Amino acid sequence: MLIQFSVENFLSFDEEQVFSMVAGSGDQHPKHVVDGKGGPALRAAAIYGPNASGKSNLVEAIRCARKLIVNGTRRSQKIPVRPFKLRAGSRERPSKFEFTFLSNNVLYNYGFRATASQIEQEWLYATSAKSEVKVFQRINSSEGKVTVDPGGTLSRGDGKQFVAFLERGTRPNQLFLTEAADKNVDSIMPVVDWFKNALTVISAEPKAGHLEVATYADSEFRDLLTSFLVGADTGVKGVETSATPVDLTSLFPDMAEGKREELETLVANMSKDEVVSITETPNDNVSYITSDARGRPIQIEMRFQHGGENDGSTFDIKEESDGTQRLIHIVPMVYMLKQESQATIIIDELDRRFHPHLTRMIVQTAIGACSTGSSNQLIFTTHDTNLLDLDLLRRDEIWFVEKNKAGASHVYSLAEFKIRPDLKVEKGYLNGRFGAIPFITPIDALGWNDDAETVTGSGSAIGQAPA
Repeated sequence: MLIQFSVENFLSFDEEQVFSMVAGSGDQHPKHVVDGKGGPALRAAAIYGPNASGKSNLVEAIRCARKLIVNGTRRSQKIPVRPFKLRAGSRERPSKFEFTFLSNNVLYNYGFRATASQIEQEWLYATSAKSEVKVFQRINSSEGKVTVDPGGTLSRGDGKQFVAFLERGTRPNQLFLTEAADKNVDSIMPVVDWFKNALTVISAEPKAGHLEVATYADSEFRDLLTSFLVGADTGVKGVETSATPVDLTSLFPDMAEGKREELETLVANMSKDEVVSITETPNDNVSYITSDARGRPIQIEMRFQHGGENDGSTFDIKEESDGTQRLIHIVPMVYMLKQESQATIIIDELDRRFHPHLTRMIVQTAIGACSTGSSNQLIFTTHDTNLLDLDLLRRDEIWFVEKNKAGASHVYSLAEFKIRPDLKVEKGYLNGRFGAIPFITPIDALGWNDDAETVTGSGSAIGQAPA
């Protein structure tokens, strides 16, 4: 469960900015609060701001850090940090990423400072039943020499000797956490597992992996997907999947013989539950191959049933509207929140291609899917002001991002404002009471059409050309 994330000198963030999921005071929406070792934490957060304010950059900062932790770096690879460009000397300053999170009832604080060439500092602390304990601290010298100061179990017995071995093998551009995970150091595995399996970052254009196979294999997920598509008034009446034995010759008749032989070997050596996805060019159709209960390769197809005069017609996913396709790829997120116990899901532009009523339905369902015993969370960026409703979200679950005159993003919560419990937050936000809105230049000031009539209101202007 994410408790807090801070970022400094990355993309549009200059000075350190802190995004917190710690619950404030107030008894509104008690089911949105989870009590844990880090104190009461929130299940949801909605992040608002004008275009180019830094909302997506906050998501990208989390994505960048996670990718570096989970995937590591190659020997000569640059670290993919992107310093703030609008301040002198920022390119020489390290970027900072720091997470506080709860995993298996242990509170961890992990962070690092990095330039494009090396990890300059790295640290991990853990708080369990008694007190906070240093797991390790890592420092790089200006020459790139890695020094690791171990704590806890890593500083006792053979642990210290093993850390010295890992220290010598850690490259300047590699996180010590990643190096230790590669060597199966038990004390840090829950940390890497949280980043790898519990923390999920979904882009504005999500593509759920192996969706067809999951729909075929899991009837509960198929039922959820169907109920969402029907309930969202997409025109879909049902979801059907089929499995057929794989015949690569008939499936890919135009594939070069040598390539088909490679594919046959790959399919023949598939492990249980493995999925092979094959993209056909030039039409970019994707075939999903897995194995049945006997281990025989099968191809999975998914179709969507529609009504109408020709009752019983089915559509391929590419024949569905863009909004329906996106909904199909978002539903697995809701299912994850329903099935998992430690899922923190972060979505950029949740409302993209969705009607406001549908976005609200998704948020309500996602929060409701989090069972009482779980520590699941949904964090998302959005422009949908329909969600700025205290009947849906708590004050401390609403966040804003805006840029100052120097072009640097800063983040803050609605909880920092004194407001009445019955305040119409959406109206207040659109009227500029909480900041983080664009100030639109009147169209007549652009000089495109001197004859344009203007209609002004709420600090903006809309130009209308003559009929």
